Amino acid sequence: MFENTQFMSSARIHNYQEPLAIDNTSKPKVYGEEILVRVGAAGLCHSDLHLINGEWKDVIPLKLPKTPGHEIAGWIEEVGDSVPESAQMKEGDLVAVFGGWGCGICIYCKSGDEQLCNFPRWPGLSDYDGGYSEYIMVPTYRFLIKVDKQLTTNSYNIRPEELAPLTDAGLTPYRAIKKIRHLLGPGKSIAIFGIGGLGSYAIQYAKILGQSSTVIALDRTEEKLQLAEKFGADHVVNVSKLQNIRSEITSKISEGKGTGVDVVIDCVGADATIEDSCKILNKGGSIVVVGLFGSQIKIPLVRAVLQEYQAYGSLWGNYSELREVIELAKTGKINHSIQKFPLNEINEAIQLLKNGKIVGRGVIIP
Repeated sequence: MFENTQFMSSARIHNYQEPLAIDNTSKPKVYGEEILVRVGAAGLCHSDLHLINGEWKDVIPLKLPKTPGHEIAGWIEEVGDSVPESAQMKEGDLVAVFGGWGCGICIYCKSGDEQLCNFPRWPGLSDYDGGYSEYIMVPTYRFLIKVDKQLTTNSYNIRPEELAPLTDAGLTPYRAIKKIRHLLGPGKSIAIFGIGGLGSYAIQYAKILGQSSTVIALDRTEEKLQLAEKFGADHVVNVSKLQNIRSEITSKISEGKGTGVDVVIDCVGADATIEDSCKILNKGGSIVVVGLFGSQIKIPLVRAVLQEYQAYGSLWGNYSELREVIELAKTGKINHSIQKFPLNEINEAIQLLKNGKIVGRGVIIP
């Protein structure tokens, strides 16, 4: 009965707040529009830590065991018999997996923002298993972006370990900065709070999309601030050493004349970073929160009204935005800071991420 069953290794949650178990699981079989992807790399995200710790079990109830991992790239292993030829998907193609799997029919999906779907089924965060495995079943070819090899001298052949983080760490700050791009330009400034996986890409987008704005990196770790400088930050500020964050900012960008920043991209989202972000905003300034470490966004009422602050939340990014990010990366305009771990060392990698010891993005290689 089971003689044709094939198996694969998967890192799975069996109980919250416990290490992941490396299990032998059944290799999925392909039907219809489905495509089986051999995982080349899967990014390690703080969202996965929240999931593994059980912090989201009431918001995102899961049937355990579950394979997490939503930043995924790899090669097509098998194509379903209903995938149209016009999709041009074939075995061996390098693909990025767009993780915002939506229903396809709600108003958000129809408008192109499937990551905002009313009935989301994200890999590793729903009934679908994620990418901390040798293979992942993608329910439809529509969620894949084929990444062709580049043939021109000015192009760059991106590797799976670079491609996978772009599907979230590289995508999320891109959408966030696009939201406030109209506020940037010569004489303007943008601060990136938290130079982790998202922040390391946000620095680069701020330089690319910021129209000559001054770019400031804020973090508590010197090694991460050094990475921010390497990736183009005009100024870096170690917030762990400050008593007055606004004074430090104004001394760096306006020679003490009292000018703060026009935009903050908060890649941490902790209560403390949101509070500090509000302290350094100029009148008419905006904060865009993409990190999920805190519990609520608190902005002082009087200051928010008198200074006309704006606060945005920004979730992930859509399929078209991911294509744009990948095209930027294929031209060699995006730098990566990647630390690779084999699947059997995933729990050690998780501990390093918890302790803030990964500079850039940790990536699991099955």
